[in-house]
Amino acid sequence: MDLPEILNQWSGATKCPWPKCSSKATFKTRSSLRTHVGNIHINPLICTHPQCSYKRPFGKQHELDRHISTAHGTIRNHKCPIDTCEASVSGFARKDKLTKHLRDEHENLKCPYNHCSAVVLDTQQESHLLKSHGSYECALGDCENGGASRFSYTKLKQHLRGSHGMAYWPTHRLSSLAMDDKIVGSKYLLNRKELQNCATCRELQLE
Repeated sequence: MDLPEILNQWSGATKCPWPKCSSKATFKTRSSLRTHVGNIHINPLICTHPQCSYKRPFGKQHELDRHISTAHGTIRNHKCPIDTCEASVSGFARKDKLTKHLRDEHENLKCPYNHCSAVVLDTQQESHLLKSHGSYECALGDCENGGASRFSYTKLKQHLRGSHGMAYWPTHRLSSLAMDDKIVGSKYLLNRKELQNCATCRELQLE
């Protein structure tokens, strides 16, 4: 069996027909199947770094690139912005590793507002507040005593849906009613029984 034969047999979404292929993925396009067969079976896309113990092929080039960067990377362009920190010199190969470092090692850089997990440098604080925060507050359930959140209008609606489990229309109605006093309170609720409490504020008040 070769690639042209497999592609000629294509008739729609399918599992990989290559003998003994262990992939459980369903390939919905001819292109995705071609990429899989080529990179996994015909010309296996494997790491050629000396002494690498990972022998399985990668399905896509960016997955191999990510592996090389993470496991064998020597280019560490993501530097910690704190001059006194060792990581300002050594740096990280990946941005998410730098973000984790900032959250774990430099707590003073976290956004001070409730419900916001952003990592914000002192020089970026004003820009972050203008972009991500506004003048809205939530006073539903434990959010009433959970500290200032300074939601923007969009972030408020995301909070109501994500933290309180509200559907689209109740979220839209409450957000609109709060446009005057900027606070979503229980006085606006039509049905309190379906309201979920905010896990974030609940945990803060149990500490």
